[in-house]
Amino acid sequence: MKSLFVLFAVFSSAAVYAQNISGSWNGNLPNGNARLAIMFNIKQSGNTYTATFDVPDQKAFGIPCSAVLSNDSITLSVTAIGASFKGKLNGNVISGFYTQNNARYPLTLTRQLRPQTPVPPYAYNSEDVEYDSADKNIHFGATLTRPKVNGKYPAVIIISGSGAQDRDGTLFGHKLYAVLADYLTKNGIAVLRIDDRGTGKTTLGKEGVNATSLSFANDVEAGLDYLKTRVDIDTQHLGLIGHSEGGIIAPMVAARRKDVSFIILWGAPVVGGAVISTQQNADQLRQALHLDTDPKGKETVVAFVNLHTQELALFNTVNSEAELNTKAMQIFNTWKAAQMPDVLKRLMVTDNSMVGQTVTGMYGGLYKQPWFRNFITYNPVTDLSKVTCPVLAIGGAKDTQVNTKENLQLVNEVLTKNHNKSFKTVELPSLNHLLQTAQTGNLAEYGQIEETLSPVALNLIGSWIILQVK
Repeated sequence: MKSLFVLFAVFSSAAVYAQNISGSWNGNLPNGNARLAIMFNIKQSGNTYTATFDVPDQKAFGIPCSAVLSNDSITLSVTAIGASFKGKLNGNVISGFYTQNNARYPLTLTRQLRPQTPVPPYAYNSEDVEYDSADKNIHFGATLTRPKVNGKYPAVIIISGSGAQDRDGTLFGHKLYAVLADYLTKNGIAVLRIDDRGTGKTTLGKEGVNATSLSFANDVEAGLDYLKTRVDIDTQHLGLIGHSEGGIIAPMVAARRKDVSFIILWGAPVVGGAVISTQQNADQLRQALHLDTDPKGKETVVAFVNLHTQELALFNTVNSEAELNTKAMQIFNTWKAAQMPDVLKRLMVTDNSMVGQTVTGMYGGLYKQPWFRNFITYNPVTDLSKVTCPVLAIGGAKDTQVNTKENLQLVNEVLTKNHNKSFKTVELPSLNHLLQTAQTGNLAEYGQIEETLSPVALNLIGSWIILQVK
């Protein structure tokens, strides 16, 4: 899932100047005999900046950093890793020096311009809106787009993947949800895209970091309630488009709200969090062990999957972190005794740890995170089986975060058994988790691809919605 690795951005203040430094800025640092690609993602709103730092090759994303602009001089500080960059802005280029661990390297950053990103003036109305949840716990900031001609338009809400996403779905210099909204609005469909809790103009709320997918489902309902107050929205045709985690939130809402007339599941992990977590970790392990050149590593992956599956199963049965830690060590010790020495060596297993982490710290730490605990224990089939409105489930054949074939097959089985009268599942060749045309589908490739959303995927989504709202 897109969001298991996305971190919160933090803000830093700076003075307002004519320059606009918002965007994704790419550069390359020396890395032995090779080069290491890095990216600073900067957003500007008045005199306030938000910024994050990515190192895609090291699978490090969304590291908080500060950004300060003074005339044409820019300073970016990544406190977590003791790094900083200082340079001079000249159009779409910043030239300067990167410093880390007392080493100093010349670095040129280039602003990445994605060809599909919509820029004003738009061919439709774009309105920044704000509204509250029914209990006044959350204040939301969002953008509503609709065709220019006055009238009532069918509308969709885009539900983001895991992690705090802004309303545009900004990732690796791409604006996923802005591009999708642009396409749909040009085809007669109004779109509400919303800042997630704690991002942009949406407040964090009383739950703070303890919010879960169940909380986010309530946020979607607040969006539906807002749309129903608008005179320019056809409230008989309200739909949801859920990406990644959003693809299991959409059925939650549709199962209990009859005013949802259709839903689209995009890369939805309907097999559940335990399966997804195991698959994603196993995939990372395969890459780390270079299984193409070391076939013996396969038995290591199988051993890890066996352990990880057993440990995550505890999340459904224990009542406290202490109880989980006790049982986690029992499982670990039994598992360890059954493994070959080569397997234990590859996984860096010691008396109480694996791959450099204590077992209790690894699983106990995850258990005490409400979002992760709910993700592991919640069964998406429960709500999906109650959905009676039309459903389109799509995914890319090169998705390495969510197994498309497995998840679409489960959607088909559940909705068939539920006698849903109108659903469609489509696996799109050559597309990744973001629905970009990809070579490998790996996370590190996302930022290298110029395409934000495949035209094939956009056409499929748009044409299917148009059929539902006729």
